Amino acid sequence: MTTLNNPSLAGPTPFQTLIYASPGSNYGGVPSLVQYTIYDTPDPAWLTQRIDISPFASLGASVPWPFPNTSVPLNGHVCVPRGRGPFPLALFAHGNHNPFENSTPGYLYLCALLASHGIIAATIDANFLNGFNFGENDARAIVHLEHVKQFRTWNATATHPLHGKVDLNRIMLCGHSRGGEAVGHASFFNRLASVKPDLFTPVVPLDGSGGLGPYRFALTVVAAIAPTDRQYQPVSGPTVVPDNYFLIHGSRDGDVSTFAGYNTYNRARAVDQPNATVSGGKLQCLLWVYGANHNQFNSAWASETAPATTMSRADQEQVAEVHLGALAQALLLDRTEYREVLRDHTVAEMWEPDGVRLVSQYQDSERIYLQHQQEGLAAPQISLPVQGSVQTDAVLATRQLTDLVNAGAPQTTITLRLEWSAFGAHVQLNVVPETLPAARYGVLSLRVGQSTEAKNAAGRDQDFTIEVTSGCRTAAIAASSVHRLLYPDVVSGAGKIVMQTLRVPLGRLQELGIEPGDIRSVALVFDKRASGTLYLGDLQISN
Repeated sequence: MTTLNNPSLAGPTPFQTLIYASPGSNYGGVPSLVQYTIYDTPDPAWLTQRIDISPFASLGASVPWPFPNTSVPLNGHVCVPRGRGPFPLALFAHGNHNPFENSTPGYLYLCALLASHGIIAATIDANFLNGFNFGENDARAIVHLEHVKQFRTWNATATHPLHGKVDLNRIMLCGHSRGGEAVGHASFFNRLASVKPDLFTPVVPLDGSGGLGPYRFALTVVAAIAPTDRQYQPVSGPTVVPDNYFLIHGSRDGDVSTFAGYNTYNRARAVDQPNATVSGGKLQCLLWVYGANHNQFNSAWASETAPATTMSRADQEQVAEVHLGALAQALLLDRTEYREVLRDHTVAEMWEPDGVRLVSQYQDSERIYLQHQQEGLAAPQISLPVQGSVQTDAVLATRQLTDLVNAGAPQTTITLRLEWSAFGAHVQLNVVPETLPAARYGVLSLRVGQSTEAKNAAGRDQDFTIEVTSGCRTAAIAASSVHRLLYPDVVSGAGKIVMQTLRVPLGRLQELGIEPGDIRSVALVFDKRASGTLYLGDLQISN
């Protein structure tokens, strides 16, 4: 593998940081909004239009904003690399916070990092949607897309400093908290010619005829930092993110404590059972950060939790820089070797803060399931079109409709609960080799995690052996040699279960005598601990 550089370190590209804004906002005329006067006098080269978001949201009623919701500004801070370009574009959006505190500069630390590697990176103003405002995340999505449209306009304007410098085929939208939910809606709205925001609102054109849109941008990836979920819901149902999706969340989040974005993640990778082998062509991955809280991803927000209970702000920002930096390197700069960080967070462990503990999941765009669990709550089975059978020995294997972040809460994703009380207990998936075209893939992958139930020793990693057979050969690999299966982080007496993706290269199995085109069985053998309870999300052959 190509040697990787630390993606959290500044790159070699010099850049300039500028403010762009809509003229005439007159924040200076409202004493309580003094923090926003930086947008009152933008450079004439960086003036923006105003937009009408009235079909989507009212402004925070408790704040004397000097403009109505029919004419909100497009304000932001942008880090522009020096050079001819074209440069990829990344736009960050904050979530809900005290509207009298400007949240926008809180992602300049990430913008500066990306700009130093040759990416135009901006952090955008949505403060007028903050405060006692609810269900407004559709408006946040529209604001985000209109900022992208502004950069497209500048790119096409011969007299503008960004003329020809924006690579509109490589765009990342990143949002935090409500802004993190909103990037999912933006991904969805981006493909529409019109939208009906809710049952009581007329259809709003997004084709430019009414001022909003057209969009249809080539979004490369949307990234959500500690997002909410379904605070806004389209009339068509919960948003399913159609683009590449990245999710990061902290186990000590004191605001969005439920890890609501996990529901967004599950919807985005939901199994289409009649077409379970069909790829949507998109990847998605998540990072669960033990000890991280909500506010410290934004450098302008005071921590919402006591310092003794969470990691330091510097460490939390470093984790964000490593993983969002790797995401940008991999997908915006086409440095495909950095995809290894997305696939396996331990690739980046030498760049992480000392002692940091992480759980990660990765779903490649190419895969075939041996088990996806979504057929129903009956006994576990092999998932079609692969054929075979499941057998257990001294293992209680039951499918459950359970939210594994907040154990016991019902949702729409089914997992397989595995409980054992003796060494050597196992569950085995027997497959008909002709129905499993494993040779065209590169990895045996499974999502698995332990719970806080009594059969798991508190504070101790869980472990087992993965056994794969082909012909008369069996290869045995300890799960712990692939990844740690951490004991859940217990907060206020409850532990959230987040499964870890284990990826075993088929090349490693070949070295142990396994022929990928002739896999006969895959077994989970519980020979490392006398008892335990694990949850299995899916088992697949993937890339």
